[in-house]
Amino acid sequence: MFASAVTSDVGLARELSDARARLADQERQIQELNHRVANSLQLAADMLVFEQLRSRDPLAQAALEASRARLVAVGELHRYLYEHADAPSVEMAPFLTGLCEAVSASTGLKCRVQSDLTRVPGDMAQQLAIAINEFAINAAKHAYDGKPGGRLSVTSRREGQDLVLTVADEGKGLSDGRSANGGLGMSIVAAIVRDLKGVLTVQSDRGALFTIRAPLPSMRTVVLDRSFQSWAEL
Repeated sequence: MFASAVTSDVGLARELSDARARLADQERQIQELNHRVANSLQLAADMLVFEQLRSRDPLAQAALEASRARLVAVGELHRYLYEHADAPSVEMAPFLTGLCEAVSASTGLKCRVQSDLTRVPGDMAQQLAIAINEFAINAAKHAYDGKPGGRLSVTSRREGQDLVLTVADEGKGLSDGRSANGGLGMSIVAAIVRDLKGVLTVQSDRGALFTIRAPLPSMRTVVLDRSFQSWAEL
């Protein structure tokens, strides 16, 4: 009987060891996949630079540059979000600080953060990060005409049962073709706000100010999609 118990314990230990090995192997594969995605985004951006140099059409050059800038920004965001992919909840202050470093690196904007200590579910933080990234891309392109050094302010606070997130620039406001309703970036933001059951408001005075107000859901562990596939389908 004692020998049978020992054999059973050995079998369970072997199964546990095998399961841990499989889990570690899956994690390595996911890391490798994410590295490949990041490298592919960078390669695509480099190819757009090459095509931009070949083109003699100013409109085509502008479109290629806009696409290149978006790919670079998405690549930086992808790297940052992957580091937080398994977090069931996120404290907004350090999360937004790290995000703004990635935004600054990809857009050339000077990004600053002011946030309280509110914690939000990890999936909500990731959705808001994508929205902030889109605001930043649009600000760099339109508010500051692609010139580095423009200011972007991100604030986050809890008001009752809602999270209030604002993103503001100090550019020329919503003019010269910059719209609060059109474009791929704003379509992505609108989809995020709908998914969060929130409300987006826009002001244009000494720059543009975007505010997302969304109810704070109960903390929950979720399986996160680590790719941008869902947004590519918009």
